[in-house]
Amino acid sequence: MPLPPIAFYSIYEISIRWGCHPADVVGWAAAGHLQVLAGIPPVNCGDETVAGLVEVPIAELMPMFRRFGPSDEVCRLRRVKPLESKTWLKVTDPADGVPIRSSDLLLAAGPLQLFEEERDLLRRPATNIGSNPRYDWDAMYAWLMWFIFEKGVPETQTALVALVQDWFVQNSKSGDVPDESTIRKRLTGLWRRLRGEEPA
Repeated sequence: MPLPPIAFYSIYEISIRWGCHPADVVGWAAAGHLQVLAGIPPVNCGDETVAGLVEVPIAELMPMFRRFGPSDEVCRLRRVKPLESKTWLKVTDPADGVPIRSSDLLLAAGPLQLFEEERDLLRRPATNIGSNPRYDWDAMYAWLMWFIFEKGVPETQTALVALVQDWFVQNSKSGDVPDESTIRKRLTGLWRRLRGEEPA
């Protein structure tokens, strides 16, 4: 029996999948187009105890997804909405809210697929079907997106290139690693965007 379909995706996975900035995904969610969930331990909301999957007020967690500069590593979740409920509940215990990281935030696969279908987001040319890329650039970009939003942007482009090359050294199954010039060409546009410059 095959495994069931994937149930949830992280915001970083979706940003890579759609080819956009994580802040864009968060912005669409804050505007009401997407529902963001998180799994939390038991907390008190007044007289009610809430645990498990809940909807989170993503607009209140946007400091973890700044478009420029380092983002907050942790925010405090002070309100939650149990699934199937229409009411937001204030977290009263712990009094300062539940600590949450950007990587804890999830989007359910079902509603996400409907969102994609309505906007033809996954319509792509089929020119590369059946081919195996020499390097796993998609996995590297997903990791790099996580690194930047957890640790911040490296100070120089050379440091960024070295960081990515080290990732390939650590994760290449074949031992094959792209050279520095190849990586630099791949990252030049991204680096300019991160520095607030228009790509050439």
